[in-house]
Amino acid sequence: MTLVLLLYFSSLFSQWARVQQLPASDIFSLYKNGSTLYAGGRNLIYFSSDKGQTWDSTTSIPLFTEVSNIIVYKNELYASSFSIGVSRSSDGGRTWQNISTGIFPEVSDFVEWRGDLYAATLGASVFKLDPVSGNNWLSFSNGLSSLSANITTITGNNNALVAGTLANALYDYLPVGSTTWEERFLLGQVRPTEGAYDIVTGHDSLFLSGSTGRFYMSTDNGLNWRTFGGILPSLNSTLVNARQALLLSRVIFDGVIFHTSFSYLKKDSLQDPFVPFSVVSDHYTYRSAIFGDKLWDASTEGLFFMSLSNLPGISADDTTDAITLPVQFVFFNANCESEQVLLRWRTAQELNSSHFSIERSNDAIHWTEIGSLPSAGTSNSEKSYSFADNNLLPKSYYRIAQFDLDGKVQYSEMISSSCSSSDIFNLWPNPVRDLAYISVVTPGESQAIVRVFDSKGSLVKLKKLALVAGSNLFTVDLQALANGVYTVSVEWSSGQMKKALQVLKQ
Repeated sequence: MTLVLLLYFSSLFSQWARVQQLPASDIFSLYKNGSTLYAGGRNLIYFSSDKGQTWDSTTSIPLFTEVSNIIVYKNELYASSFSIGVSRSSDGGRTWQNISTGIFPEVSDFVEWRGDLYAATLGASVFKLDPVSGNNWLSFSNGLSSLSANITTITGNNNALVAGTLANALYDYLPVGSTTWEERFLLGQVRPTEGAYDIVTGHDSLFLSGSTGRFYMSTDNGLNWRTFGGILPSLNSTLVNARQALLLSRVIFDGVIFHTSFSYLKKDSLQDPFVPFSVVSDHYTYRSAIFGDKLWDASTEGLFFMSLSNLPGISADDTTDAITLPVQFVFFNANCESEQVLLRWRTAQELNSSHFSIERSNDAIHWTEIGSLPSAGTSNSEKSYSFADNNLLPKSYYRIAQFDLDGKVQYSEMISSSCSSSDIFNLWPNPVRDLAYISVVTPGESQAIVRVFDSKGSLVKLKKLALVAGSNLFTVDLQALANGVYTVSVEWSSGQMKKALQVLKQ
């Protein structure tokens, strides 16, 4: 049966071709910058500026073995080699300078965030390139414990920097304006075997592939996560953000050799499992990327590509340029006033901003525009906006899409709201399989305490969180609990408000 499936998926959609100009051996990394694709080989970098038709290479990087990570920062080329450190080239790869001073050598990932360059490491958390000298690295791990020493992947959007660690379902969160990290847990719970393989950004969302085969999604800049796409165990997996879908490569070991399985998941069907479209035998994929109209695969056997036209309705990548968009949301909230939902938001600065689109959803997945407002255009001071939704629904989710003059879009966080008095407190779904969603409407800021009791009255879960004035949405992870009946109790407003419901876990 395994052989039949391998033969079937290897022929289905899979029109892979190898780049003949490059060695038929390890290509460890891929990085796309504008119209150039970079591929990291052994001690040098290959690059193409004509959508992969022809390739050139840098000179050999002194001391390097594999080129594990690549980034272009301030028009200079940076590369890391595992256990060696970081080198930089100011002339497109003709000459190299070692700039490993201060940094732990096992660099696992690079990210440029809000004008600075950061490096994640396996062993010493996060470093920041010295913005003054540019030749040495500064530790950037304030707030992180030894549990966050091994960071596998790091990314950022307009509102936060997020790093995934090796174990315990632990990830690190750094909001804009802070220099102190928060250590948080996926689904709010410790899982010793869960780690992060990859995190990618997609407009207002973050997508994370976990080492247990689970996939997580956050629509509030990494504060809260939910699972999607089913469970697909893997030895290594990478995600690619296409315009219409997420593309997944995952490595499988059958006891003899490695295989790479490729799948996709349409963004309008995130509740469904990934759909496989190719399996490549005797093949270990390190990284994947979309460049031009092709899917690229960096692997133990060289660099491969296939046309996206082989995939159903998937046409291009989903480059967001989210980090460089010129508007920063600093506040977004919803309150019920005079039988309407009044949305208020503020921006810290705006540059060439065109307008805001107000979007509503009844399931937090599919969105409809319900109105628009002109923006300030260009402003260096805080601006306030408001919009009233008079078409009340039993439960609504809201987000703000900001468009700039050249069509780029940036999203606020997602919030929920209901103007029914019976909806001051809501919990769904019930029965629940993994995540229970809880909404609380409160007139002022307070701390909430969530307690979960089993059928014998024993406390099995405790969670504390901060509530803001208006509507609040958060989750409680019940997946690890045995099937049965539980009581979920939520207390807030200094104990003046308390709600409890029985939930069937199945």
